[in-house]
Amino acid sequence: MMKRVVAGFFALLLLATAAVALLSGGWTWSTFGTAGIVSTPMGRLTGSPTGQAIVIDVERVRGDIPYLPVSGTAALIATPAIGAPGPPEIFIAQAPAKTANDYLTGARYDVARLSNGAWTLTPVPGFRDLDPPQGANWQTSAGGPSARLLLDAQSPTTVVVMNADGSPPVDVLLTLQMDVPDAVMIAVVIAIIGLVALILGLVLLRAALGRGRSRGVHEAVRP
Repeated sequence: MMKRVVAGFFALLLLATAAVALLSGGWTWSTFGTAGIVSTPMGRLTGSPTGQAIVIDVERVRGDIPYLPVSGTAALIATPAIGAPGPPEIFIAQAPAKTANDYLTGARYDVARLSNGAWTLTPVPGFRDLDPPQGANWQTSAGGPSARLLLDAQSPTTVVVMNADGSPPVDVLLTLQMDVPDAVMIAVVIAIIGLVALILGLVLLRAALGRGRSRGVHEAVRP
């Protein structure tokens, strides 16, 4: 009797493990797909009529999957919004706050903050035009019709988004892209573990719930 109770306990434990593993593997696969990439639209940012740049302070970007030993990279993609009055190319860059402030001091730009899924932009007045952004001392930068900037995921950084020619206003669509190459492999491994746990759990459960050995005629209990 005790063996059947122990087998039932481990069967339930294995079945619970299988359920968690299969759900986790399915979520990872459905989220990151076969390429290990997931993109999240961040919305449209429209600067003030005279603002030459939109500035975003980024505290930290998570480049990993919670509870799993995998990590990847995060990138911010900027494209001109539909109907934007500016040129067809965008310039986006990141730098430490001091470097960005040195470049922006005295110029007209907008500070963007994201709160509860909504952007708020605060215009900063200025008295001069910004220098061409391509010549500034950025940590990393990118440009083009769909500019993709690889973010520093470990330390705070300041992101500056501009029209490639520096003209106002800035009107862009932002997308946050997470690239976790090992996500597909992790999803497959977790699913295999879940299937193995499921099979073992069902075997133990059958053993725990199955009938005991039939008695022989010589073992019959006489009244």
